[in-house]
Amino acid sequence: MGKKNTVSITENEGSGKPKATWNDDLIAIFCEICVKEVAKGNRPGTHFDKIGWVNVVNVFKEITRKDYDKKQLKNKWDSLKNDWKLWSSLMYKETGIGWDPSKKTVDAPPEWWQSKIEV
Repeated sequence: MGKKNTVSITENEGSGKPKATWNDDLIAIFCEICVKEVAKGNRPGTHFDKIGWVNVVNVFKEITRKDYDKKQLKNKWDSLKNDWKLWSSLMYKETGIGWDPSKKTVDAPPEWWQSKIEV
């Protein structure tokens, strides 16, 4: 699935749980599991209900063999949600930019970047 970005989440230090380490493949698996839970109706609002989280935790562990708990997965959910909000804001509220699917980066002219750097 492309390059393997790895990010360590440190929120669980001292909890006895190993740090959650995420690469692109794990993120894709997590997103697919979440999409399925939403389709089942286990996300009545902005977060999963108890059944949804139990399913997400269990299926993620079954597929990945990673023993991440609800807190670790929810932290990733919240992080991805914030990333999506930023990406969505860039793509739909800004003018003069696009998306380069091969590089997976924002495609904008140098003048656009300069104005953002100045802000």
